[in-house]
Amino acid sequence: MKHIYAVLIFGLASLPGAAGAQNLSGHAVSVHDSAGTERQTFSNAETITLRQKVTNSVTSPNPITFTFEIKSTAGARAFYHSGNSAPGTAGTAQTQLAGLSINSFYTAPGNYTFTGTAALDGETVTKSASFLISSPNITLLYPPYGARGLADKPLTFRWTASGASRYRVMVADNAGLYNALHTAINSGESFYSYPDSPSQPREQLVPEQVYYWKVEGLDASNNKISESSAYNFSLKAQASAQTRNIAISALDLTSPALDFEKPMNFRAVLYNSGSATESNISVKLSLGGIASQDSPKQVMTIASGEKVNLAFTAFMPPGQEEGLAVACADLFDDNMPDNCKTRLIAKDAGAAGPAKPGRKLSYEEMFQAILKRLGPEAAKALEGYTFESLTCGNCTQDELALVIAALISGEAQLVGASVTDEGGALPGAAQTAAAEDAGADADAEPPAADETSLEVTRHETPGEWTGYTEPQGKEASVFVLRDAREWKKAWKNLSSEEAPELDFGTTMVIGVVSGSGDRAETVRLLGKRKTDDGLAFDYYQIEAPAGAAQPMAAYIFRVYERSDEKISFKRLDVKK
Repeated sequence: MKHIYAVLIFGLASLPGAAGAQNLSGHAVSVHDSAGTERQTFSNAETITLRQKVTNSVTSPNPITFTFEIKSTAGARAFYHSGNSAPGTAGTAQTQLAGLSINSFYTAPGNYTFTGTAALDGETVTKSASFLISSPNITLLYPPYGARGLADKPLTFRWTASGASRYRVMVADNAGLYNALHTAINSGESFYSYPDSPSQPREQLVPEQVYYWKVEGLDASNNKISESSAYNFSLKAQASAQTRNIAISALDLTSPALDFEKPMNFRAVLYNSGSATESNISVKLSLGGIASQDSPKQVMTIASGEKVNLAFTAFMPPGQEEGLAVACADLFDDNMPDNCKTRLIAKDAGAAGPAKPGRKLSYEEMFQAILKRLGPEAAKALEGYTFESLTCGNCTQDELALVIAALISGEAQLVGASVTDEGGALPGAAQTAAAEDAGADADAEPPAADETSLEVTRHETPGEWTGYTEPQGKEASVFVLRDAREWKKAWKNLSSEEAPELDFGTTMVIGVVSGSGDRAETVRLLGKRKTDDGLAFDYYQIEAPAGAAQPMAAYIFRVYERSDEKISFKRLDVKK
């Protein structure tokens, strides 16, 4: 990124010398926008000008020297510049740095401190000014886009904070949010609970009506500095002549777990307690975060009151003394929490009973419980994540939401969790691809690969593509695609179809292709998190079973909200 530094000196008036040791006085510093207006609030997409002004009471043959320093929200030095100077003539001198991109030193939303220093003949004066930097983007978390049949009491809206002083939440019955039904401003929290009994009748939310909501970030003067897109949702009907409820009513080992080197056999019971016959239901099982070898299983039909026994075979992840088995039915019904069942598996666990019911947890309590269970090092690695971006092996976001709901309701307990990390930079092709975002030519060719006619595998999640292609090297390769030309070139190695049309003005594509030495059956993107340098994307691979042929490389490409920050990647699974 190019910065334009301009040094301006003006206002040098001839003033009579003054007695006394303090020759430099009237030192002032300020932060201005690109138009020259002094402000205290900026977004990270802007450029700023840093100014210093000082009065010198004596004439010196030496120049007045200036330094500029910015400290981040954590107090660390984020920017430093020296070299500006003005003649030591008596009078007022002013200097500035213009065209400084905030993104060149931005690490996180919050208050930053600009400290200016002027020095002459061993005398130094220092002045500081604080200014707020916010992210222009707010990402809505809950209710997710298109959520239907919500029964939350109260309905709590959640989003990612952008560093704003406060947030305005708007709810309307139209996509343009014209004449909003309800508007509220909070005190800077990243959540807001809709009132159960609003003051105006028109604010009362009606079941099955589609509503739209968005969030705006405000500065201390209530000026809008950031905003989200609009999501929609609806509430569950108060009464229905027909109920839908599919549950995993039991999850058991069919034999004691005596040897973790051998496969373990599970029995999951799918029960239809609703009043209607359900069809085409997918049931998945994972152990220790890794999908069983025969997951998912399809149940074509299940009548009201019917139970179906499903057998699964799974392996305990190497090195673990215990693991959490999770069985989930993929159906958006009237009682989501009972769609999943969990069970802690330890040696001799065959005769163990089901997990004891726990008290209902709030989202905040549960997140703290997760961090406490993982330990301080793993908890630090999860900084910046929300429940929307946490994930588990071979789980969809919907399945993870079900597990979270089960924890909150007490149906499940958090009894086992781990995060593995081999750290360090990615070698080989991955390191080269990751370096693309550190200043390489945006038009550079993606890593070369033989074109394949293998059709792309379409994942259930919109905006995500997974499958197999020719390996591009021994190590994993990573991709940051920000324009249509790069996207089409990468897509040619994945499918013979036309590349999906994407709006690269608002989105980008993140991709990972496993290496020939990985033997990966699946590649998963865990999510993104904020770092001091920009954004980091964590990913992991699930290795193919021993003895299975794996000539192709597994890949995943996923659409994310566009960011022009530096992108880095981190592989979390333990390589053998």
